[in-house]
Amino acid sequence: MTITSMPTSRAPKSRRRKGPLRRALGVVLVLLLVVFATVIGFVSNGLFAAAQASDSQIYESVHRQEKVALLALSIQGLSRQEADGRILGIPAPASDRTTIIQYAFTAQLGIDGEHVTIEPARDREGSYVVSIPKFIFIGYDDPHFEDAIESNGPLSFLTEEVEETQMINNILSEENQQKYIDDHTEILRDQAQAYYSGIIQGIDPEATLTFEFAS
Repeated sequence: MTITSMPTSRAPKSRRRKGPLRRALGVVLVLLLVVFATVIGFVSNGLFAAAQASDSQIYESVHRQEKVALLALSIQGLSRQEADGRILGIPAPASDRTTIIQYAFTAQLGIDGEHVTIEPARDREGSYVVSIPKFIFIGYDDPHFEDAIESNGPLSFLTEEVEETQMINNILSEENQQKYIDDHTEILRDQAQAYYSGIIQGIDPEATLTFEFAS
């Protein structure tokens, strides 16, 4: 009698390999997720650090300024002062003194950069509010005062002489300095905006700026 052996049952090859392949794919997926999260973290930190560095550079560039001359005015004029003569309290035209000084100088107008402030705008990233303090008279260059010209009456010796130094002080008085500022306020504002826009946008070309001026 012939005995025929039955074939041994075996699982298909594809089914036997399915378990290890699935585990391998899971490991690869986990690794990819870890790498992706790491890259995103580095990029986010890099962007944040870059933004912080940009802000720091802007603040440093703005705050390191002190006196900032924004406008140079060429000033020329004649200053005239008269002294009325009196004899025993009675006006005496023949004793009048008239003194005239011709002058020229360049007035420097601007701001104290130490008091300029810059703050990030709350409504938009990359926007800044620049606060400009009051404009000031910084100084003058190339002053030139001609010798005084006098026109005196025949009895002028009875009248006290006009002090040229006092006349020059009046020409450069705080009242006149403020008048130069008041007459050129709009130009000074334009110059301040152009000056600080150049500094800030030179560091961050995409920066949006809003200017506020002290009254």
